[in-house]
Amino acid sequence: MNYFSKQIFCLVLTLNLSFICISNVVAQQPEDLKLVPGNAVAAVHMDLAKLWQSESMKEMRDLLKKAGPKALIELEKRFIPDPTTVETVTGFVMFPKNPGSPPDFAFLISLKKPVEEKALFLSAMPDGETIKKDGINMVVKDGIGLILMNQGKLIAVGAPSLLPTLGKNTAPAKGDFARFLKGNAAGLINAAINLEPIPKEIFAFAPPPFNAMVNGIQYMEAGIAVEKTIRLSTIITYEKEDQAKAALETIKGFAKMGLAQLEEPRKEVEKRVFPKDQAGANPLTDLPEFLAAMVGLAILNEAENLLKNPPINLAGTSLKADYTTPQISSNALIPTTAIAIGMMLPAVAKVREAAQRISSMNNLKQIALAMLNYEATYNGFPAAAICDKKTGKPLLSWRVSILPFIEEEALYKQFKLDEPWDSEHNLKLAKNMPKVYFHPKANKPGDDKTHYRLFYGKGVAFELDKSAKLQTFTDGTSNTVMVVEAEDPVVWTNPNDFAFDPTKALPKMLSIDGKFSAVYCDGHVQTFKMPIDQEILKLLLQKNDGKPIPQVP
Repeated sequence: MNYFSKQIFCLVLTLNLSFICISNVVAQQPEDLKLVPGNAVAAVHMDLAKLWQSESMKEMRDLLKKAGPKALIELEKRFIPDPTTVETVTGFVMFPKNPGSPPDFAFLISLKKPVEEKALFLSAMPDGETIKKDGINMVVKDGIGLILMNQGKLIAVGAPSLLPTLGKNTAPAKGDFARFLKGNAAGLINAAINLEPIPKEIFAFAPPPFNAMVNGIQYMEAGIAVEKTIRLSTIITYEKEDQAKAALETIKGFAKMGLAQLEEPRKEVEKRVFPKDQAGANPLTDLPEFLAAMVGLAILNEAENLLKNPPINLAGTSLKADYTTPQISSNALIPTTAIAIGMMLPAVAKVREAAQRISSMNNLKQIALAMLNYEATYNGFPAAAICDKKTGKPLLSWRVSILPFIEEEALYKQFKLDEPWDSEHNLKLAKNMPKVYFHPKANKPGDDKTHYRLFYGKGVAFELDKSAKLQTFTDGTSNTVMVVEAEDPVVWTNPNDFAFDPTKALPKMLSIDGKFSAVYCDGHVQTFKMPIDQEILKLLLQKNDGKPIPQVP
């Protein structure tokens, strides 16, 4: 665990320990919300003091009192800040100043009692460097800064460049975000996403069906109200009512997808609760697993009810959602939540993987469309590489050749096509990888490597140094694979694809939930279960071998 990870762990531990003692609820507006800039893109506010005093935490409060006053006094003495004095915590994120740079962020911790600066610095970052920036003392470690404000009653942690500007950013908040920053949100835990500072053209890159959810979006807010039950509420505001309607239909579509992904987890849980062909009683040692399976089944039933009838309503230009959890005692909340998370993680992962699959299939379709438009323009598919006209050496990838056909003509014109991909000039352009080459599972922001690769050589769709004519596809374009999801990535400008040899093993494909996708030369996409029979895939790669293709499992 690196130093920063330890500090985050300690911060989270401190926030959790702040629940251990009864603290007086302060009715005034939290000071930390006043410091959130009006042009922040996201903010979260947690009233920990009120949360601890809520009815749902009463049993936990009564239980922890039994540790005795000496233990609670020891807690107050050992840590700076005293975790029992934490009242509210607010975090916010700013939109990145430059493309590709990480966003600035800060966490603001409001205290009931002041702390001494030197003692705080030594406790929080004992090995940090203390500096003075814009007249403010700051301790910095591993790119994270910490300052003390408001006469020692507010701790700020975050980007060192951002902390000295707290309280000085005069950008006004607008609309619902202004209300949020005044502390008028309903729940004890509230979060808001402010779309106002985000350039609208960013949302144009969202692939379907996600584009319907972000088209015209202005503001999002979620709140958690805690008493004997927990009430979750969300509101999403759009510019126009028809945009809100389209988003609602998309959400219902995702709900249906999520419902389908619950089938496998349900089968696994039901096997444990309703085993077939079992005679007699189970050993008593099986009881914990059986109880966990029952909790999992209850969670699945509740999730299915929600997905069948999502509690989302259209209200003019807004979507509103409200959900109240069943009443549960605070003593049971922690173990029940842990069990529920354990049982539901596979379902959550499957929904996420399904979304990644849809996004990647859309990328493959866009690549195929660009290839087909290239073919219509130049009477043939592009060569696998842009090669040196004299030596035949591969210089740049086919992914550069089709840039004008994926709305990247300006980027295409910046390349020197007579220089290799790693020349001083061309290598600088590799950082501008188009979104269509970005794999939703395997890539991270800022990556310049892609997993979308093709095969070239005798008998397959592409040749290394010359265009392939459609007349040579005697097996049919609908039976010939164009581009695949490969496990090993390559810098997207690098002409390093797969030389096809029917006598050798094929490279590994990239798995999403045990499957990979490929797009055919007519533009349709197919998903294959892994491992796929290599001989079948070799047949699909060849365009004119004349051999029948067995049914693909």
